[in-house]
Parts: sequence; C-alpha cells; structure tokens
Amino acid sequence: MCPHFGGVLISESVKHQKKDWVNIAFLSLTPVVGIFGTAAWTWTHGFHLWMPILLVVMYALVGFSICAGYHRFFSHKTYEASPIVQALFAFFGAMAAENSILWWSSSHRVHHKHVDKDWDPYNITRGFWWAHIFWIFVKNEQFDDTFANSPDLLKNPIVMWQNRWHKAILIVAGFGIPTLIGAAFGNPIAGLLWGGFLRIVVIHHTTFFVNSLAHTLGKPLFNAEVSARDNWLVAMLTLGEGYHSFHHRFPTDFRNGIRWYQWDPSKWLISGFKSVGLASDLRTAPMPQIEQARMQAALKTVKTRIESTPGSMGDEIRRRAHVAMEHLETALKLWRQHVEEKAEGVSKSWRETRRRSRQHVQQSRRQWKWVVRTLRRVPEAA
Repeated sequence: MCPHFGGVLISESVKHQKKDWVNIAFLSLTPVVGIFGTAAWTWTHGFHLWMPILLVVMYALVGFSICAGYHRFFSHKTYEASPIVQALFAFFGAMAAENSILWWSSSHRVHHKHVDKDWDPYNITRGFWWAHIFWIFVKNEQFDDTFANSPDLLKNPIVMWQNRWHKAILIVAGFGIPTLIGAAFGNPIAGLLWGGFLRIVVIHHTTFFVNSLAHTLGKPLFNAEVSARDNWLVAMLTLGEGYHSFHHRFPTDFRNGIRWYQWDPSKWLISGFKSVGLASDLRTAPMPQIEQARMQAALKTVKTRIESTPGSMGDEIRRRAHVAMEHLETALKLWRQHVEEKAEGVSKSWRETRRRSRQHVQQSRRQWKWVVRTLRRVPEAA
C-alpha cells in the first residue's frame, strides 16, 4: 500500500528520493512574496494602473516564450522559427524560472514518450499535486543529463547559450527589468513585486496547470488511452494549452485549439510570425486523421453500448459506425494522394483529390452523428 498525502500517491521510491531544497524554498517563498508581499505593499503605498499593465505585459512576453517557444517550437518543432524569434524566446523564457530550454524540452519529451507511466516526470497517476508541483520538489535521479533525446537542441547555439546563462538572465533581467520600470514610475519595489515576483507566481502555476488540470478536467476527445483532456477553461488559463487531448495525439501540430473560435493565442502568435516572415513550415495534422482519432476515442467510450444494443437497431448502429470509419479511411488515403500530387505540381488534380477527401470526411460525420443520436435514445443496460 502507498500512503496518500493531499491527493499525492507517495510510493516508497518517492519517499527516498533526495529533496531539492533550492526548488522547495524558491517555489514556497515566491507565492508568499508575490501574492502577500504585493498586496501589502500596494495597500500601504497605493495602487496605480501601470502596475497591472506591467504584470500583464511581462506575463505575455514570458508566457508566450514558454508556450509558443519552449513547448511548441523547441520541444516539438511544430514550425520553423527565425533566429530572432528563437533568441527572444530564449531571453524571455529564462525569466519564467522554469530552467533552461534544454532541460525543459528534454523533460517534456520524456513526458510525451512515457505519459502516465513511471518514467513520466509529472505522472498524473501519482496524484494531482504531484503532477502540479511536488515532482519539482525532489531530484529526478532518472533524468538523463546527457540530453540524448535532444540532439537537435544540443546543436542549436541559441539553446546552448541560454543553457549557460538562463539563471543570470532570470536574476538580472527577470527581476531587474520590472524594477527599472517601477523606478521610472517612482516605485521600484512595486515594479519588482508586480512584474517580478507576482508575475513568476502566475507564470508558474498557469504552466503547472497544463501538467495537472489538463490531465484531470475535460474529455479525452482525441485519445481515450491517456489522461490528457480537452478543456476550454484550462485553455483560457494557459494561453491555449488546455486542448491537451488533441496535443498528446498530435504533438507536432502547431495548434492546440484546431477550431478558429477555440482560445489558443499561442497559435495566433505563431501564425502572426509567419505572416511577417519570422516563422515558416507550420505543421498541421491531416483533417481526416484528426477526425479518425476523434472517432476512435469516442468509440472507446461507447463501445460497450454499441455492442450490447440488441435487434435490428443494434445492427444498424454497428453498420453505420463501420461505414463512418470506412469513409475516414478513404478520406485519409485521398488526403495522402493529394499531398503527393501537390508536391508534383499537378494543381488541378490535387485540388479535386482534396475536395473528394473532404467529402468523405463530411459523410463520415453524418454517419457518426446518426450513431450518437440513436444511442441517446437507446436505454442503457441495467
């Protein structure tokens, strides 16, 4: 038996891991200074509009450097970024106090490879608070400090420069810049508190929400076999990272929210970089493959009901579900064909092939909607 503490599954191996007292002290004291210190100083010295503006601007610069930079570019290479953009991500990302690009991305790649298993550094099966923050309180003795899973990053001079200087950037720029801005308004301590400490607390816990809330709240819309969930509220809190089921199923897609209306400012920022020539080769998963993943995940949740529905109604439900999958398989074949034709420059042919692929996707959706509507009317077995 493994004892529980605050929702954390504490195994014997975890209890014997060495504590990282630097991380424990930093992550324990920054909320005290950032929240209570900022509130006390503002109460006694007055509130001014520039203070929350400084917080929001610093949060945006650092937060996007983590989401669009550390995560979607350096960890997953979902697009190509110019050296200028990479340097900005490296500089402002260091201010997040989440270690270097090299360490962060290498750990994240381990998470994706071993999600929900023992090797996953922020394994949600150990409990919500383990995934959220407690995993940082112990030294990961399994961590490969040779970074063998990140040879591309080891060859990147910007990454290696930042790996050497990220702590200095954090201290000098992460705390120095907001202090200087505060001094320009006559209150350097307020600048340090609002743009330094409070901003770090917000950055930390919105990032940590991706490891905890995004593996707890929501629905596994694209992969029912892992804990990752899609949840619009988590996306609002994490600059678009809350559509996590999609991300774990398609980690090389530069988007997390695939619909135009889904809150994903990191996606919009990357698209903006492309429009001005600072990013290119934005990778997206084929639409038929996305629909196929969605349907496979949905089938897992209703498989028992489909199989247990008796009579002609059950036969028709199973037939329609099968037809829906066949349409998607055809759509995926046509999509791959259109990619080949487009590469060969056969303009008229690839456009027609793509149109036919989309038609099959639409037909699949119609069949599947019928299955879902019909299942709602079928009483569940006792």
